[in-house]
Amino acid sequence: MIKQGNTNMGINIELIKEKVRQYHADEASGHDWGHISRVHANAVKIAAAHPEADKYVVECAALMHDVADHKIVSQENMPQTLAMMETWLREAGGSDTFVHTVMLICGNISFSKRDTNATLPIEGLIVQDADRLDAIGAVGIARAFAFGGAHGRAIYSPGGKDDTISHFHEKLLKLKDMMNTDAGRDMACRRHAFMERFLEEFMHECGGRKY
Repeated sequence: MIKQGNTNMGINIELIKEKVRQYHADEASGHDWGHISRVHANAVKIAAAHPEADKYVVECAALMHDVADHKIVSQENMPQTLAMMETWLREAGGSDTFVHTVMLICGNISFSKRDTNATLPIEGLIVQDADRLDAIGAVGIARAFAFGGAHGRAIYSPGGKDDTISHFHEKLLKLKDMMNTDAGRDMACRRHAFMERFLEEFMHECGGRKY
């Protein structure tokens, strides 16, 4: 738990961790507890360079950012899922303002929301970078194929657009240049380079085509 530079000293981060760990226990599409804990660790690391950020907002938003993700929650179940998140935050000691801020961040950091007009606070920018970092590099490659397998996507279909390799071009290779923070950009460079090397080798093994 980070303790410097915050205004919400009474927030029970351990309660949120346990709620989220149980919630994601059976998730197998790349949005599991391992992903959540890595995003949390990335967010803590990035937040260390931003003393102006409320560290408890960062931690809670990082831990809860996928609870109501549309990729794992149906529209039918979304209202009760959002209500559950608010309940967790209040049980953890969150004020109305705290709950509102965390919910705002969780609802607006995904890649699909990149063109919205929602203005994220610094805490949201930190969590967004942390989440994007886990979508690239070696872990990002593993998660891409886990997600593709869980949704019946082909690994690679020459000329196709709904295979996992296409996902690298549609999203993953764009993330390095979408980082918000200096720390996020620095961490993204190594991971991006690894993805490029992987794709080059993958396409070589598939017949010498360039990716």
